[in-house]
Amino acid sequence: MNVIITERPALKCIGMQLSTRTDENKIPLLWDTFIIRMPELDDVAVPDCSLGICIRESIKEYDEFTAFDYLAAKVVKNLDVIPQDMIAYEIPATLVAVFTHQGSLDSLAETYEYIYDEWLPQSGYSLADGDELEWYDARFVYDSEDSQMDIHIPIVLNK
Repeated sequence: MNVIITERPALKCIGMQLSTRTDENKIPLLWDTFIIRMPELDDVAVPDCSLGICIRESIKEYDEFTAFDYLAAKVVKNLDVIPQDMIAYEIPATLVAVFTHQGSLDSLAETYEYIYDEWLPQSGYSLADGDELEWYDARFVYDSEDSQMDIHIPIVLNK
């Protein structure tokens, strides 16, 4: 799998958040609700893109029973108008490893296993504090084997 190491700029986002665990499978329901409400957002900075943000807050050990906050969001130009039941969220600039997941979301867990179990331990990098992003743009086609989306993992170079 091709990996791109890059400095991701700071992002301003507005979206809908939930607290969940991987084994609960609540994220698709959040997306269903957020997609209906997307037209309420003003000043979208990247029109054909949505973000799935795993708000890590220093989670270093993770399994399917680890609780985390997830935000379905759009990148916006400013945080002046926040629709009801949505939140503003700012992501600082950070060094990230970007992986492209190919295929339906049913195989997404395999991509994450590769990232964390194979690539990261032998990469020369460590997981940094920071949010993990799923970048859904025009390449993403729900439930298609031809679909693509990017995963941004915050990293630091080992010393």
